[in-house]
Order: sequence, then C-alpha cells, then structure tokens
Amino acid sequence: MHRIYIPTFRRVDSQITFDSLPDKYKEKTILVVQEHERPLHKHDVEYLIVGDNIGIAKTRKEIIYHAGKSRFCLYDDDVKFYRRNIKYTGQESDMEGSKRLMNEKDFDEMFDLFNSWMDDENIIQTGHRTAFLPPQNNKYKDITSIYQCSMIAGEKVFKFRDEVDWTYVQFGSDTMMLIEFLLRGYKNRQSDIFVCQGKWWQEGGCSVNRNADAYNKEHKKLLKKYPEYVYISGEKEYQNIGKILNFKYRWKKAYNSFYDNTLSNFFE
Repeated sequence: MHRIYIPTFRRVDSQITFDSLPDKYKEKTILVVQEHERPLHKHDVEYLIVGDNIGIAKTRKEIIYHAGKSRFCLYDDDVKFYRRNIKYTGQESDMEGSKRLMNEKDFDEMFDLFNSWMDDENIIQTGHRTAFLPPQNNKYKDITSIYQCSMIAGEKVFKFRDEVDWTYVQFGSDTMMLIEFLLRGYKNRQSDIFVCQGKWWQEGGCSVNRNADAYNKEHKKLLKKYPEYVYISGEKEYQNIGKILNFKYRWKKAYNSFYDNTLSNFFE
C-alpha cells in the first residue's frame, strides 16, 4: 500500500478517519479536497485538489488516475476502525469484549494481510465488514459488498481504467466499481476481523446533494445498466430523508459471468 486517499467535503473540522490513523499512516495520507476548501485545511499532509462541486464519482475517478499502478486505499472521511475478537472464528479469545479500536500494530497487521491477499492475481480489492453487523464466523468473505473503506490494486485497475465510465452515476459509484471489477473476473475480499464503522446520511460529504429522490434515480441507472445483477427488494423509510429503494446485487453472478463468457468463447 503506497497511499491512503481520503476524499472530504464540508468537514474541515471533522476528520474522523484521518484522526483514527496512527501517525505513520497519516504521513501516507492524501486528503482529496475541492479547490475552494483547500485554504481551510491545516493538516500537514499531501493534498490532491479537485474541481469544485464535481461530486464523489468524478472525485473517485481522479483518485484512480492519480494512483496509477500503485496499490492504494480509498477511505470515506468519517470512519473508525475496529479489530474483532478472533473467538468468533472458533479460536481462543484474544481480547476483552467483542471488538476494540485498532492500534498501530493492528494497522500494520491489517495492511500486511491485505497486501498479501492482493498478491493473488485474482483479487483486486479488499475491505471491511461493517462493525455493527454480527460476525460471520469466518475471517473473511469473497465476492461481496465493500463500502466506505477499501484497498485497491491499482496495477490491475490500470489495465482497463479507460474502459469504464466512472461517472455514469452520481451516487452509487462505489457499487458500480464493485460490479465492474467482478465483471472482469476479479474477486474482492472483505475482512471480518478488521472491521470499520462510518456514518450514514450525516451532514457534509455526499449528503449535501443526496436525498431520497436523487439516490433512487441514480441507483435505477445501475439497474438499467446491469439488469442481470441489480434488482429492487422493497424500500426503507429514513427519518428526514424519505423512502429509499432497497437495491440488491447478485455479486457472484456478475463474477461468474466473466468465466461463463470466456468458456463460451473458447468453444465457439
């Protein structure tokens, strides 16, 4: 892992993710900020300055191209990191309680582990299970959802980055990225030991422009683009937000489609 990118907007005085990192990893961090906000940031770190009001999808595209062939982390700006008790995988307990905030040693171990996973030519992205969700009794799970925080193998993305319309949706670009990776035969891997917890629908960030109508509209575009892998299963009511359609994803079907198509082409 070469760099940690943290895109942040309207949270100059609330850098939860950055403050959660050990000092040696803060030195590897790049804060991704809009041009008009750069003078307001006082952290002594590297900055990647993007255009004003370009949205998170275009911001992620800027990060992908800036990272090039390097392995990099892409973190939301409002996340805390936890280590889950190993007892949930059937081993002897290694801490008091179910989880604890990660320390520097935990981060070292996590980054070493994630890097070793991505040495597998088939794994392009690693990430974290959400901390408030119950343990799955395994150390990790392949081909699943990864949101908020992930490490990405830039050397693999570089091969096809010009083929992807990274800004096709304003919201849901993280989901689209997952699908595009899987459709190319790459796996992701989600840790259930190193977990994270962010906030949803808070002030600042994407929520400045995101509401129920915008969320539903943009995710319907994913349904249109990937009808075999995206479907709607009911809706949820969020206080002060409204009714959000519950979009579901057939991750494994997307992944398997690459190999099904490859096999079909072989026999043609």
